[in-house]
Amino acid sequence: MKRPYVIINSAASLDGKISTVERKQIAISSEGDFQRVEELRKEFDAIMVGIGTILADNPSLYKEGLIRVVVDSKGRIPKNSRVFKGSSPTIVAVSDKADSSKIESINQIGEVIKVSGHNEKVNLVNLMKRLYDRGIEKIMVEGGGTINWSIVKNGIFDEIRVYTGNMILGGEKAPTLVDGKGFNEVSDAINLELKDLYKMDEGFVSEWIPK
Repeated sequence: MKRPYVIINSAASLDGKISTVERKQIAISSEGDFQRVEELRKEFDAIMVGIGTILADNPSLYKEGLIRVVVDSKGRIPKNSRVFKGSSPTIVAVSDKADSSKIESINQIGEVIKVSGHNEKVNLVNLMKRLYDRGIEKIMVEGGGTINWSIVKNGIFDEIRVYTGNMILGGEKAPTLVDGKGFNEVSDAINLELKDLYKMDEGFVSEWIPK
């Protein structure tokens, strides 16, 4: 199956948390990392996040010419979300769980793609194919942990890049780089190969590819 080249990019604490236990937006990235991500975005056609990131942080994800994709199975995205601001288009991927009135509301300010899968969730494998068919060849995924899990579990990624900050957040319920159900056995784990590792400000960046 043809699909876009996919990079998962994130910032996490030393203990792998991407936010606090209260899911508040915090500054894990350094100034150098913000610049790294800004340059990285120039290489991509689209940026993808899950609805959890939209509800928690309300990011705009705006960059001229960069398509914004939100995975939102139930169509919960608020109409006043910043991701709809600016001239760049926004695609909201929903499942059959989203009712027609919500789909109609979203279509007034963005574009809805319906891609249903198991458990009333968006089928990310089919979504990637749909996006590729419309000319999107490179996607940067910026979380959160739930969508990262779905992408990793389905093996539809080509790189993972993480800025690890000089902090420990703790909290058993704090969101991590990859959440979801997880694997039961080590033999089921997704094995990675370290592509690059370098210090940046008070933290470091690691780049991984599937083994």
